[in-house]
Amino acid sequence: MNKVNFNKWLKEKLIPNLPPQSIVAMDNASYHSVQIDKAPTMSNTKSEMQSWISKKGLSYLPTMVRAQLFEIIKEHKQPPVYEADMMLEENGHKVVRLPPYHCDLNPIELIWSVLKRRIAEKNVGQQANNIVQITEEAFATITQEEWKKECEHVIKIEENFYAAGPAVDNEIDKFIIEVGDDSDS
Repeated sequence: MNKVNFNKWLKEKLIPNLPPQSIVAMDNASYHSVQIDKAPTMSNTKSEMQSWISKKGLSYLPTMVRAQLFEIIKEHKQPPVYEADMMLEENGHKVVRLPPYHCDLNPIELIWSVLKRRIAEKNVGQQANNIVQITEEAFATITQEEWKKECEHVIKIEENFYAAGPAVDNEIDKFIIEVGDDSDS
């Protein structure tokens, strides 16, 4: 999969078949996360940084080095806007992005697993040119009940995350160690 194929599928297959005002859960696959007007990073060239700054109507001194240009960029860059999100939102849908590295919160990953298993079962001893037919037949066997089951499984995982509480403790106890103090306290 790549950006071109994903965007084509999104535009031609998914969007026309979504009920109005759907919510689409999106994971962080690279082709889901192609940014519009992505701000340069420190790995970009100096000229790319200068070009981005100029495009934004900002100014810089010609004597500035990349680190100084990057400070301007950090100060003025906006939160990322993704191509896929824009396409969906332009059609009245909302995108919810899953946290990075949490494919376990995406029911489609569980469905892919079921699908791959069914393809593997049917593909034993088959000709390579039969794989398209075998795959289409396997897709046709995925039921609404299976989708519901996998979605309920993800909901249980989410509930376990909520029950466990925050992964990072925001309450930090402060303590002071006095260096060079002779007191016992």
